[in-house]
Amino acid sequence: MKKNNQVKLTSIRYLNKPILIMTLIFAVLGAFLILDASSISAVRTYGFDTPYYYFIRQILFICAGLFGSILVINYPTKYYKGTGFVLSVVSLVILFFLFIKNSLFSSSVSEVAINIGSFKFQPAEFIKVFLIMYMGAFYGSWVNKDNNNNRWWIPLLISGISAILIFLGGDYGSAAIMLTLYALIFISVPTKTKGMRICKIALCGGIFLAVFGLKFGYKILPQSVLESSYRFNRLIYTNPCDRYEENSGYQVCNGYIAIDNGGLTGVGPGKSVQKYMYLPASHTDFIFPIVVEELGVIVGIILILAYMILIFFIFRVATSTKNLQNSIICYGIAIYFMLHIFVNLGGVLGIIPLTGVPLPFLSYGGSFCITVICSFAIVQRINIENEIERHKNA
Repeated sequence: MKKNNQVKLTSIRYLNKPILIMTLIFAVLGAFLILDASSISAVRTYGFDTPYYYFIRQILFICAGLFGSILVINYPTKYYKGTGFVLSVVSLVILFFLFIKNSLFSSSVSEVAINIGSFKFQPAEFIKVFLIMYMGAFYGSWVNKDNNNNRWWIPLLISGISAILIFLGGDYGSAAIMLTLYALIFISVPTKTKGMRICKIALCGGIFLAVFGLKFGYKILPQSVLESSYRFNRLIYTNPCDRYEENSGYQVCNGYIAIDNGGLTGVGPGKSVQKYMYLPASHTDFIFPIVVEELGVIVGIILILAYMILIFFIFRVATSTKNLQNSIICYGIAIYFMLHIFVNLGGVLGIIPLTGVPLPFLSYGGSFCITVICSFAIVQRINIENEIERHKNA
């Protein structure tokens, strides 16, 4: 018992303080910004006595994430390979059964989620982090084993199948993030075989073609194809206010209006006009324009800078570890975090097609909130092991 208490005290002592403080600030700030942005939507949906509906749920999600973090921080990274593989496969099986269920019993594209009472469990959010753990642990140990050179494709196969299932389920944003994330992780792994080199070149080419397609797809594809489905219609994302009455322009244009209303200093807390259903569910993907409308562009820039500082500290943990597995995992979590920020803000600001991806900490959402907090706990665990190793060698 005494030894266990000593381990827990050591874990607390070696936590990365900047990451811990910024995580808590972002989580609390995000909950109150969600309260402000969601009160109108909550009243409209659930009645006049429920303005705190989404706020209370977000607090519960944060508490669940913090509880999960306690478990993660005390779980050694040497077990990540087996744990990451099992959790990834279980999540993949769940995604497969959801795809089959939606294909057989739904007349339209269904959300890739499991309903548990009034809560939605989204396997897509969890499998992102599980696969980061598995890929980091697999390649971290594989690089030093010559007899396993022919198995480098296994994590890519699992991640590719999961991304395809999520894409077919209609969650295009998560699928795009997953494919980009796992491709970048794989590209960062030291190359040992000709097959890996060819695969890396192919992945780099695939990323280039995807970026080219997003940027110029609406110019290349025939108009009839672009208008044939909502999926292709998303490629039309420039000049959204010219398409105000269309699905492809309405939300982004109202986001522009919110940002324009806010100016440098904002109209004041709680005084947003666009949250009055001009931006439906503004507490989710479009919370950033509401924040800028009320608090101003200056606060919006500060938030983006704070994100960048947090990412910097994660990268610093990654570079401080001599363990290749843990370094890959930290880089993967940093990239995962960056991609969500870029895809959300890029879609909201009309830089890339809108895909409905939440903004870390600030957007309402249970599965995503829990996984982001727990992913930062993984970074903390790696930092703890780094510090313990450093003090041993001192």
